[in-house]
Amino acid sequence: MSTVHDIAKLAARVKAAKDAYYNHAPLMTDAEYDALEDQLRQLNPTNPVLALIGAAPSGGGFLKVKHDIPMGSLNKAQHSKDLTDWFHNCNLKPGDDILVTDKLDGISVSLRYEKRHLVQGLTRGDGVTGEDITRNVLLMKGAVKVLPAKLNGNTTPDLVFVRGEIVVLKSDFVAHFPGESNPRNTAAGTSKRQSDNSKCRFLTIKAYQLLPDGRGMASKFTELSELDWMGFQTPMYQLCANEKNVQDRYAEYVDSAREALDYDIDGLVIDVNISSMREALGEKNGRPKGAIAFKFPHEEKETYLRNVRWQVGASGRVTPVAEFDVVSLAGANVKQASLHNISNIAGLTAAVGQNILAEGDKILVARRNDVIPYVEAVIEANEDDKAKTFDVPTSCPECNTRLERDGEYLVCRGLDCPAQIAGAIKRWVQKIGVLHCGEALIEALIEAGMVQDMADLYLLDPDKAASVDINGRRAGGSATKAITNLNSKKTLPIHVFVGALGIPLIGRSMAKIIVDAGYTSLSDMLKAHISDIAKIPGVGDTKARSFVEGFFDRAGLIVKLTTDAGIRVQAATGPLVGTSFCLTGFRDAKLTDALEKLGATVKGSVSKKLDYLVSSDPNSQTGKATKARQYGTKVIGIDEANKMAGL
Repeated sequence: MSTVHDIAKLAARVKAAKDAYYNHAPLMTDAEYDALEDQLRQLNPTNPVLALIGAAPSGGGFLKVKHDIPMGSLNKAQHSKDLTDWFHNCNLKPGDDILVTDKLDGISVSLRYEKRHLVQGLTRGDGVTGEDITRNVLLMKGAVKVLPAKLNGNTTPDLVFVRGEIVVLKSDFVAHFPGESNPRNTAAGTSKRQSDNSKCRFLTIKAYQLLPDGRGMASKFTELSELDWMGFQTPMYQLCANEKNVQDRYAEYVDSAREALDYDIDGLVIDVNISSMREALGEKNGRPKGAIAFKFPHEEKETYLRNVRWQVGASGRVTPVAEFDVVSLAGANVKQASLHNISNIAGLTAAVGQNILAEGDKILVARRNDVIPYVEAVIEANEDDKAKTFDVPTSCPECNTRLERDGEYLVCRGLDCPAQIAGAIKRWVQKIGVLHCGEALIEALIEAGMVQDMADLYLLDPDKAASVDINGRRAGGSATKAITNLNSKKTLPIHVFVGALGIPLIGRSMAKIIVDAGYTSLSDMLKAHISDIAKIPGVGDTKARSFVEGFFDRAGLIVKLTTDAGIRVQAATGPLVGTSFCLTGFRDAKLTDALEKLGATVKGSVSKKLDYLVSSDPNSQTGKATKARQYGTKVIGIDEANKMAGL
């Protein structure tokens, strides 16, 4: 490949892969992308695509905001020789300290503090413009809300930036994100959730850069030490005296240290510690010469495919899972891995000129970041005509309902699908805000045959529920408490009720939009036409069809909930119908509930259609308050909002 046309095509592939990766829809493995980028760099080292940082935010409803200080990226070292070359090019001498830090594998975020208070959280985006996800950031672990009065011995400046990485701790990934493909994608997707951001509380921010008044500190070690002192969570870091120390540290990580961490990393960041020395080295490809990302290799092994199992998740998504001869990778025996979706299978088979997987195909398997099993490639197709092939199913393996195609995925819409019952009930409990009704109890009740849908929860005999077995013990008081809490939530605003039914694409926020458009009762919704719902601003054809068909499909369940279970649906009436509020800088469930009961919509972000922005300081000059005033939105204090809500 050497023609201008070929190089342009290669550059386009690199850019498409980069955009997809940073917008939570990777097209290829990290190793494949690195190889593609290296090929372009070899053929055309000055190609502008190589200088791109991150990717421009695509779609979504979050406000796009320009960074006050651009968020950059680092050049990479893939091999020991690359690191040796970096030391040589930096002209480092004995005694020039090097700081080694974990290279976190998540989504970058910039936190803005004004007068010590956290006022904004932006994604990196393309390094110039990011998305304002402040409402989600405020829920995350590691998001320090108020900075100490002193910073490095001096009064904390009025303006401080903290840069970090949003990650999912391995322990949280196992406990709270079953069925997700990997922690990195989960962090990216969850951090930008709009309709339901409750799982953001299981994300963690690890801070790695401190910029008081927008300027760096004397050394990277000082920055990280100060972040520790201020209460931030930081990645592991260590000063090293020379290249040998760094190489030894890298070897320790590959051997065992990496596996012991509770978060994923995909390499080490190597920095010239003293800021003035680092800045004097200048830049290469738009990235600092004084720092480099030393990436870990993926351990890979060949094995043979034996089966493809299609498993149904709680949401109805049907995921293919490869089962293969056991291989030992990064200290663990691996015998299965998610194939993710139909498109991924098509890409794997196309590489060997096939269109379907078969028993006996030779495959290459890795553990991404030495944690997540992954089928990297089909190396050699089994050409035996008698070999068993693995077709894409047309019906659900759990309930035999005909499967639907939803983009790259297969989905089962069967309301009676056994695999989805637990997911639907868990979703209902979470959406209506019931406490102490956990997943283990719900699964035990289903297994005991006491519950088949969310309405059955309200019909439980407390004594029988208390007798169910949860991991070898009686549910006892936990079941009694759950039933009590459930019955205290029998009056629900209509948008909460509808948003908790599990209709695809219709959460509480979307349900509120439909309610505000005039569909204020369940009977109004049952008579709704797709074409009319689609005309509502912010809905569109796809969500309209999902709403109308999903509501009709759940008509029997709705009757059971409102009659047998005794749920009272509160119609959208009250003096605040048609008005919208957004709370910034604080959370107040009581205020939110009171506003919604009076008919108001409580939004998560500022837009031109917002009526009131509620702030702890009505005179605030934060980015969100300034934007609201530009739109003509009234900025009010908490006391005034409480008065409007009747509190």
